[in-house]
Amino acid sequence: LNALNNIGFLNKENDSYLLNEKSILLTENHPNSLKYACLNWSGEHLNAWQNLEYSIKTGASSFTKLYGENYFDYLNNHPDKLHQYHKAMYEYARDDYKELPNKIDLNGVTNVIDIGGGYGAAISSIKTFYPNLTCYLYDLEKVIDNCNLKDITTIKGNFFEEIPKVAEVLILSRILHDWDNEKAAIILKNCFDALPKNGIIYIIENCSDKITIDLSMLSLNMMALCESYERTSVEYIHMVTTAGFTFQSIVKLNELQSILKFKK
Repeated sequence: LNALNNIGFLNKENDSYLLNEKSILLTENHPNSLKYACLNWSGEHLNAWQNLEYSIKTGASSFTKLYGENYFDYLNNHPDKLHQYHKAMYEYARDDYKELPNKIDLNGVTNVIDIGGGYGAAISSIKTFYPNLTCYLYDLEKVIDNCNLKDITTIKGNFFEEIPKVAEVLILSRILHDWDNEKAAIILKNCFDALPKNGIIYIIENCSDKITIDLSMLSLNMMALCESYERTSVEYIHMVTTAGFTFQSIVKLNELQSILKFKK
C-alpha cells in the first residue's frame, strides 16, 4: 500500500489509503472502468510478450507455442478468459465507437449486422442513433450467451463457416487485423455471400498510413498472439476488392481508426 502511494496510485490520509483519479478507473463499476483492459495485458498475454524472441525469429505466434492452440481457440476453451477478453474489448470500444453513427449513413437502411461484434458496443451505438433500424449481433455461442442487449437480435455462429443473410449492411470492426491473409479472405468471402446485390460492408481498422501514431508495437503484439499485423489502407482495400467488393470511400473514425466502405 505504501508503494502504491509512493507511485501516486493511492492517496494516504493518516492511517487510511484512498482511491484516487488513477486507481478508481480499475474498479468494476466506474463508468469509464479500465479494469478488464488492464487484466487483458497480464497473464497469458504477458507470457507471450516475454517469449517475443520466438515470434521475431520465426514469424509464428509465441502464444500458440506456449499454449498449444491459437489465441482465439484458447479463449473459447476458457470461458472466464473469454469473458475477460470481451469485457476488455468493450471498454476500448465504448470510446472508440461513440462517433460511429455520425460517420456512416444508414438512412434508408432496414437491417444491419455486426459481425464478430463481441458484447455489442458498436451495434448498440448504432441502435441508439437509429432507433428504427433492425440491428443484429453475430458472434460465437459462448460470446452471445454472455450478452445482455436490449432491442438487438443476437445470432450465434462462426464467421469462418457462414454469415447469416439477414441484412443489407455489414459491420466488420477490428476483425481482419486478428487474422493472416488466408483466414481474412475466408471471412470476406462469407461476408460477400451474405450480402445482397448493392449491399454495403463497413470495415473498421487501424490503417497505418492514415494516422501519425506508430503502430509498430501493436503489430508486434498481433504477431506474438495471432501471427497477424496492422495493415495499411492500401492492403485492406486490395484484400477486400480481391474478395469481390468495390471500394467506395474511407473516413477517419478517431485518431487511430478508419472506416472503409465497400459495395457488393
